[in-house]
Amino acid sequence: MIMGANIGTTVTSTIVSLAHMGRVDEFRRAFPVAICHDIFNYIAVLVLLPLELMTGYLQRGAVAIGSLVEGAGGGTYESPIRSALNGGYAPIEGLARFLFERESGQAAFLLVLSGLFIFGALTLLVRTMRTAAHGRVEVMVTTVLGSSAILSMLIGMIVTVMVQSSSITTSLLVPLAAAGVLRLEQAFPVALGANVGTTVTAFLAALAVSGPNAAAGLDIALVHLLFNLTGILLVYPVAGIRHIPLRLAERLTGVAVRSRRTVVLWVVGLFYGVPTVVLVISRWWH
Repeated sequence: MIMGANIGTTVTSTIVSLAHMGRVDEFRRAFPVAICHDIFNYIAVLVLLPLELMTGYLQRGAVAIGSLVEGAGGGTYESPIRSALNGGYAPIEGLARFLFERESGQAAFLLVLSGLFIFGALTLLVRTMRTAAHGRVEVMVTTVLGSSAILSMLIGMIVTVMVQSSSITTSLLVPLAAAGVLRLEQAFPVALGANVGTTVTAFLAALAVSGPNAAAGLDIALVHLLFNLTGILLVYPVAGIRHIPLRLAERLTGVAVRSRRTVVLWVVGLFYGVPTVVLVISRWWH
């Protein structure tokens, strides 16, 4: 599921790139930046999923690291995040009980309200990021991202931790590439850093769990981190391997520029067709 989520989260930047289809030059620059993330995550899954099934190294590594963390604790952990959320949730729950007598009405009210909070926060977050990026990003890209791949990964990681979404980080790269500010080789390590940064979300979720299931939540977060780190170590250090997703992205962009139908087929096939085929095969196999 974690590997599938890594692939699924890349669809956002691919959809963002479709906004530039009306201008060929912009689309030619934006589309490879969007899909290089897709290709990298697919390559990582195609290599690491069979390895995990044969050896279980991700789960074993996560359990080993998790046991060290558990040993360092002095007792049962009470999450400060859960305490903060409970403090903010109490008055909202009271409002729901005041407005609705039935539990179904209260649940529906809380569900709608939480959705509004999420979408409102994301909207404000994206607007803030775009406003900040509009005036400063060109200088940052030319002076920082082009100097070091490691630094670019750290920037992608830090930004993703700040906004709690790798989709936002990678989606912001697409319009920058379309404008000619960012090259594919500069964007790729930022996307890889975003892959690592997004694992912090799972760690925060693990912190919100206490009791007997806390260890399982921590193991899942560690598996996510180990998977993304292994994928980077597998693809990026060797130039010949590192260029594979970049060259594939450029070739697919050439095809997409000649045929818009190819873009639609890419999105539908990659994010819906392949999972459906795998699901059908797995059910037939069992």
